[in-house]
Amino acid sequence: MRLSFLLTALPLLASAAQADIPDLLRQAIERSDDGPIYPFDIERTATFEGEDDEDGETERTGYARVDLAAPELKQITPAHLIDPNKPGSSFRALGGIETALEDGIWCTRFGDNLPPDEDDYEIIAEDDLSITFEFTPEASGDADGPEKKIAKNTRAKVTVSKDDPAVLRFSSALRRTVRLFVVAQLKKIDVDATCARAPDGRTY
Repeated sequence: MRLSFLLTALPLLASAAQADIPDLLRQAIERSDDGPIYPFDIERTATFEGEDDEDGETERTGYARVDLAAPELKQITPAHLIDPNKPGSSFRALGGIETALEDGIWCTRFGDNLPPDEDDYEIIAEDDLSITFEFTPEASGDADGPEKKIAKNTRAKVTVSKDDPAVLRFSSALRRTVRLFVVAQLKKIDVDATCARAPDGRTY
């Protein structure tokens, strides 16, 4: 099963403590999250693989409007309460959206896996507006054996805007099958998230 989220808590990038990473990336992740909290819509989807690893249909597993400034338990409104023509969101789907929001919505909030040296990054795309870096993420300090294997065999990409530096997009993919245990293999991880700009320039 391949999961794709508009928002994800997957640890791809680090806090801004590492000063030797590329300058634009450093500026983007050092960006303050302080400011107004805007309402937004969130959609959670899942694509199930068919036979011979072919992608099947994409299924909407959750859709809701989120207002983190609202009182607790009133922050997530299911789609059918916003627009009767939109499908309702199941309790399980809303729980998944709630979990995705636990680490915050801003694209500066990732994990603790940025490699520490500028030489660890490869520029794979660049134009007048943005630059895209590719790198192998590092496992966090408390990672166990399987987590280290996954990090070692993963490639991550992050696109940063040149003007008013901010993270615009990030993705992560497993490059090869990883054997985690004697009877368990991990064949595929694909995460692709696009960040949107809030009115004040922060991305989420």
